[in-house]
Amino acid sequence: MRARLNTYTSYSIGCAVVWALILFVARRRLDSQTRNTLQLVCGGWWTGWTSATIARISYPPPKELGPRAKKTLERVSLVLVAVGLANVIRVLITGARPEASEAP
Repeated sequence: MRARLNTYTSYSIGCAVVWALILFVARRRLDSQTRNTLQLVCGGWWTGWTSATIARISYPPPKELGPRAKKTLERVSLVLVAVGLANVIRVLITGARPEASEAP
């Protein structure tokens, strides 16, 4: 059962569910300008996903990583995902984007 869930299809479905939840909460909590920005980010993310999906079909798979490189990639990815998720949660909780600092 675990091997069946660890597929690109299940990853894609999970991404769609997470984006749907983010956009649903954004519709309830954010002002229209921030919501539009978030929708653009979502569209950009799906554009990248589409590009990666085409590349997965068109190009051969990458070479296997060594154990050290694999561990490093896992750690860096985890940190980047945590930072991105924390930023989305902060925006959804506050209901607006942070104020832009003015140039001197």
